[in-house]
Amino acid sequence: MSKPLLLIDADVVAYQACAGAEKIICFDDDSCFPQCSLTDAIAAFNYKINFITETLGSQNYLLCFSDEGGNNFRRALYPQYKSNRAGKPRPVALKFLREHMLNTDSNRVVLFPRLEADDVMGITATDPLHFHKPIIVSIDKDLRSIPGRFFNLGKPDEGIQEISIEDADYWFMMQTLMGDATDGYPGCPKFGPATAAKALKGVPKTIKDMWPVVVAAYEKAGFGEDYALLMARMARILRDEDYDFVKQEVNLWVPE
Repeated sequence: MSKPLLLIDADVVAYQACAGAEKIICFDDDSCFPQCSLTDAIAAFNYKINFITETLGSQNYLLCFSDEGGNNFRRALYPQYKSNRAGKPRPVALKFLREHMLNTDSNRVVLFPRLEADDVMGITATDPLHFHKPIIVSIDKDLRSIPGRFFNLGKPDEGIQEISIEDADYWFMMQTLMGDATDGYPGCPKFGPATAAKALKGVPKTIKDMWPVVVAAYEKAGFGEDYALLMARMARILRDEDYDFVKQEVNLWVPE
């Protein structure tokens, strides 16, 4: 039996590795600066990858990175997307670790133009040509909107979760209502997890049935379907059908 293909959120692993290896050096009890050995960051990165492969019993993996070229397709649709992160410090070694992995382990690295690591994993995991039954490995709860197998790196005791198409679509609609403050898109005003779950309670878990409920919530809040669609496109982690490999373009999501 072939080993599963592990789709690893390399953005998260690299960030954690660099943050963990970083130290603060202070001079004269006044000026302090972050400092990090790239060697230590690489060692921490490899340690985390080894933990993942040993835990899941497969050396068959891909490192999924975001395209940091500055032309993310969501930002083109909604300029405020992740604008709340601008100017916030990042681990000092992160850029160099990323470049190291792109240059030295390029046969395992996957990066699509204008897309984030989440989208790379979502597209690859739902590719019908894959026979390895991929497992997405990340800490991002949003990846529950991708049907297939998911391993929460932050909660390894939960094991591998099987996510049905119905549950994936339900989480997608939940995210559309709730928005995501971390990513800087607001969703429907006053909708948190409990309110969104209440709105979708008892509704069949199909886009055909859930979408009118989502639109009605936005309309009640004073917004039209166009704005609801924009929020859905922010929330949508891409699947295989959402990406044109020939043109390297996103097929923007539209409801059934």
